[in-house]
Amino acid sequence: MSFRTASTTQQRQSLLDLQRTQERLAQNQTRLTTGSRITGPADDPTASAAILDFDNSIKVNTQFIKQADAALSYLTPAENNVAAVIEANMRLQELAIGGSTASIAELDAIRSNLLSMANAQSQGKYVFAGTATDTKPFVLANPNDPTSQITYQGNSGQIRLNLDGNAANPNQVVTNIPGDTVFFGAGGLGSSTDIFQAITDLKTAFNANDTAAVKVVSANLNLILSNLNKAQAELGGRQAGLENLKETYANFNATLENLQTAQAETDYPKVMTDVAADETMKSVTLSTMAKTNKSNLFDYLT
Repeated sequence: MSFRTASTTQQRQSLLDLQRTQERLAQNQTRLTTGSRITGPADDPTASAAILDFDNSIKVNTQFIKQADAALSYLTPAENNVAAVIEANMRLQELAIGGSTASIAELDAIRSNLLSMANAQSQGKYVFAGTATDTKPFVLANPNDPTSQITYQGNSGQIRLNLDGNAANPNQVVTNIPGDTVFFGAGGLGSSTDIFQAITDLKTAFNANDTAAVKVVSANLNLILSNLNKAQAELGGRQAGLENLKETYANFNATLENLQTAQAETDYPKVMTDVAADETMKSVTLSTMAKTNKSNLFDYLT
């Protein structure tokens, strides 16, 4: 007579199989609950690294978009004010053609409005001051005399903004336009391209009833208009470039987010299939172990 006993090795293997099954079930239940395929870096080291890379790229691109918005916050009001100056210049041209001494009050009003435009601000910074954005760029030589000469206190510096991470050859955009180039033109203060000087000269011509001087001012206003149109086109072009760049970065981020989602999101059909398979395996293992545990000495008598 001999005795047969249940295999200790088999029991141990069954327990290990049951433990692994339970772990997979718990992990997949977490995936179903959270919607995330990866509950920890160890689940998929390659995918985890890819997700981290995608996230870093998205953050960098988002920062570039914010920088573009910051640039637009200066360019947009600058362009809007230049457009308003163009309208004022056109009105001056109308007055030069058909005006008289009765138009002097309107000339003074236009000059005052132009001074306000020249000192326009965005986010507490002067738009037309060059790089001296905390300095009021255009001031009256005599603050108590609104008709006194207007001088420029800003500079001709350009504010440049990097829009990518290329340190050697960065993609930069100029976010400002110095006020002297807009309101004084190429000739500078007091020249034929100075819009404030044009108003002063037009007033003098009207008071003297000097039609020849009025014609000179009219010709100067054409030069000033050409300069203003150039400034407006330049500002508009920069804005368009920034909007296109923002769209490019936004589209790139959308692509990265889709890739990130594909790596990170739970594949519900697959996980549910895996859960069903593990539940079946768990039942089979438990059933086998139960039968083994019910065995007794008499089951193995020969």
